[in-house]
Amino acid sequence: MRRDTRNSYSPSFVSSVGVDQSPSFRRVCSDVMMLAFWGAMIPTFLWLGNAAGF
Repeated sequence: MRRDTRNSYSPSFVSSVGVDQSPSFRRVCSDVMMLAFWGAMIPTFLWLGNAAGF
């Protein structure tokens, strides 16, 4: 019985070898903005809940 190497049945790993993996500036900015949005929403919900009496 012949056993194939891992890279023969895992093409996602094979295609990523030697490829520049650095994220683009636009993607980094969108990630930072998304984190800032969610970070601002937590205190906002806490403040609104406090104002509503919860």
